[in-house]
Amino acid sequence: MIYKRYAVFIPCYNAAATIGETISSVKAAIAFTGIQIPVFIYDDCSKDNSYELISGMLGKKFHDFNLLRNKENSGERTTTNRAFKQLEKEVDWVFIIHADDIVKKEWLSILINEIEQVNDKSCFTVWSSYDTFSNLSNVQKGDNSGLVTHIIKDKKTISDYIRKISSSWHISGAALNVHLYLALNGFAEDMPQYGDTDFFIRGLLAGYTDLYIARTLTLYRVSANSVTGTSFSTSRDIREIHILIDRFGYLLSSQEVAGIYRLIAGMCGRRMIKAMLRIKFKPAIASSKQFVLATYNYLRFNLGYS
Repeated sequence: MIYKRYAVFIPCYNAAATIGETISSVKAAIAFTGIQIPVFIYDDCSKDNSYELISGMLGKKFHDFNLLRNKENSGERTTTNRAFKQLEKEVDWVFIIHADDIVKKEWLSILINEIEQVNDKSCFTVWSSYDTFSNLSNVQKGDNSGLVTHIIKDKKTISDYIRKISSSWHISGAALNVHLYLALNGFAEDMPQYGDTDFFIRGLLAGYTDLYIARTLTLYRVSANSVTGTSFSTSRDIREIHILIDRFGYLLSSQEVAGIYRLIAGMCGRRMIKAMLRIKFKPAIASSKQFVLATYNYLRFNLGYS
């Protein structure tokens, strides 16, 4: 017996090449559960023919799929926050899958089985491992040990997440408790790259629990056009790391903050060399400036002059 209310949310932007595969995999996962689960696809004013392709694909065979379109391009974080506010009164838990990823048929059934047993007043997310691929002939396997674990919310655990920067919690494929998501004010709309890390840390600091399932229930597509690819090419990820330090640095020691700046310096140094070898002077100069700043901050915090 299913007691909670569920929905699937698919944010979409310029995903004409992949969205059909994503929709088909979600449809198969819903059929595998044996229950009706509505799907909400939000197109963020795609510049390609994503909206038209989806509109043409949906019909009698996809009667639980709903296609919506933003009035203007808003970004994934803003679109997600808006969708959750609209679903608040109708849904308890939302499953998110990105428009370039693929879900396995057991994705929903395994997550729902665990969600039905958690306390909705304290558990803010249930998530799983995933496989990584650029094409289906080259799939990198993720954690498939089958363990089900909670994150222990002590100071060390939280500081470890901050210092790693890139959170192991992965939004695409995760289930989110709608009411606790809104209680946390959703995603930071100025952080398309590390908003996952920011949100997860805020959830832990609020005293909420999470549930991790060590099963690869989705396939994460690696693409140069993905948020991660764009962030690395524009150094947006570096700017967002500085935001994380500003927000959560008070939880870290000077040596731990210095360690993050050392990480930034290494990233900028590698990008600077790579840009110079490709004779791309503008990104090389930008990376060199960030390298100098990160090195300065590393020395400042390492020597205790913060």
